[in-house]
Amino acid sequence: MDVMKAVYGIAIDYWKSYKALVHARELEQDTWESGYEDLPMFLHKIKAANPGTITRLICDEQDRFRFLFIAFGACINGFRFIRNVVVVDGAHLKGKFEGVLLVAASQDGNGEIFPLAFGIVDSKNNASWEWFLTQLRMICDDQQELVIISDRHRSIRKAVWKVFPQAHRGICTYHLHENLIMKFKESTTLKLVKKAARMYRVSEFVALFNEIRRQNPDIATYLENAGVSLWSCANFQRDRYDITTSNIAESINKVLKDAREYPTAYFLKELRKLFSKWFMKRREQAMSLQTFFTLRVELKLEYQCSIGSTLMVHHIDAHHSHVTGGAFACIVDIQQV
Repeated sequence: MDVMKAVYGIAIDYWKSYKALVHARELEQDTWESGYEDLPMFLHKIKAANPGTITRLICDEQDRFRFLFIAFGACINGFRFIRNVVVVDGAHLKGKFEGVLLVAASQDGNGEIFPLAFGIVDSKNNASWEWFLTQLRMICDDQQELVIISDRHRSIRKAVWKVFPQAHRGICTYHLHENLIMKFKESTTLKLVKKAARMYRVSEFVALFNEIRRQNPDIATYLENAGVSLWSCANFQRDRYDITTSNIAESINKVLKDAREYPTAYFLKELRKLFSKWFMKRREQAMSLQTFFTLRVELKLEYQCSIGSTLMVHHIDAHHSHVTGGAFACIVDIQQV
């Protein structure tokens, strides 16, 4: 309304301006109905232009859309070279027919978001999560080294147990902390919970957890019922590295916030454009590196070397050394390292 008044000097009512905006969007993004009608042809073109891409489109008995899965070839190939930690999450679509966007993502060697696969389903229920994770198995083998991190949604938990029985599931510590705030509304003890979750030594975790129990037994009981091995790095049964939350997948959902309002086919186009932009930028950065390490690793090595130069090493024998000068003294066995 303001633009028409300022540019053309024409006053139009709200309804006419709204209908004009809807028509303009349909010219650019197609209609909500065509967003589904165009999916088969769009998926065919995507696979032709991106070798190795996997797509699945499921319709019901009346040929109506039900499930969609897509994993770009570049993402599938790249997953072989990064950590076996996958974060899954879901976010609601905001279009005419609504639905839910499911995301599986990981983290590359530079600590940046690495998208793996996407699904569009009707809701966050048992059937949709099980179907999505079943498709994900075409990319991620079910193995004991695989770690799947998510919030505490029951449907995700059931689906992971069924589809990835050998993998280890971890829960997002951020969501766990938010639940604690809502339930107990207490700050002092919750700071200890955050610290305990990040501890890598069992002895340090036990000391902190005992203090949590002393300050607030109810919080300690809640954490035990949530499964200590699911949120504590020290007690986790496999390597989840420094990936303790589902922020990787949630960040993708946030970046796609506006695009989640688009018709489905147009949304997938925006998805492809976004990741093409990301990968091109990262490729250029990688080509400019002077070593085989990523920029983040180089900076971490420089920092660790600066700390290492302050330590004192006392050799015990050919393989063992006593190292002092840090937070605590250590006996280092070169053979085990």
